Amino acid sequence: MAYETEQRDSFSTVNPIIAFVFFAFALIMSMLLMHPVLTGISFFAALVWLFLLRGRKAFGLLLKFVLPVMILTAILNPLFNHGGVTILFYLRYNPITLESIIYGAASALMLGTVITWFACFNAVFTADKIVYLTGRLAPSLSLIISMALRFVPLFTKQAGRIALARRGAGSDASSRNIFKKARSGLSTLSALITWALESSVTTADSMRARGYGLHPRRSFANYRFDSRDAAVGGAIAAGILLTGLAAAFRVFSVRFFPSFQLNDFSPLFIAACAVYALVLLIPTIMYLEEAVKWRLLRSKI
Repeated sequence: MAYETEQRDSFSTVNPIIAFVFFAFALIMSMLLMHPVLTGISFFAALVWLFLLRGRKAFGLLLKFVLPVMILTAILNPLFNHGGVTILFYLRYNPITLESIIYGAASALMLGTVITWFACFNAVFTADKIVYLTGRLAPSLSLIISMALRFVPLFTKQAGRIALARRGAGSDASSRNIFKKARSGLSTLSALITWALESSVTTADSMRARGYGLHPRRSFANYRFDSRDAAVGGAIAAGILLTGLAAAFRVFSVRFFPSFQLNDFSPLFIAACAVYALVLLIPTIMYLEEAVKWRLLRSKI
């Protein structure tokens, strides 16, 4: 389910195929190219868009999950990876090298970038978009995925209702006794499983009554490919092509072991980084453009 924001996200309204290609490009390039400059650009683009999508909630995700994972990765890598020729010091006879520290920092940044992009993906891609992408290729799998995505928030809400009902009946789980907490949790889980089984039977009967599985099958899609989708898709395709050519000709070369070495910051490298940044900032640019339009329209009222 997409997160509600005061300002509508313009990129969320593009054709799901274009959006999926963009996310695939952002994630694959972030994982394959561990160049510190490119990873930093990708992390910055994902972080800015996440803040635009989720607002203050992005701080909670960043502080509670992303940063701890990044810090833990950066610390653990030098402790277990002792490759490299530049030894800084020894920790219980284990060498801590500069190259392992740099590689750990790059790995941490890459991991944080991937998590942030997945958070943006979760905010943009709703269940109906996933059904649109996979419905014709694998209708059964598409149905299972959409139902699973739907039941996750339903389970959370129902668990809260059951806990509230038990609290009203005097079976409160806030007791300090661990055995009472466990017993109350098991009772809530049992009621939740019973509700889930009953809901699945009701859903199956409803689908059968509406003719699910009959042939010939027709699919309905609420998305059309318009001129704006063509423009955004063309820009993304051009960026993918140019970035792929730059990677193929080793413009983004980096070496961590046995010694750390980056490519020269040539004009070609700077131009390739600029193209890469522009592609990843397309959702942010579209968001800001939409915000400016809305502000101008509201000022004329």
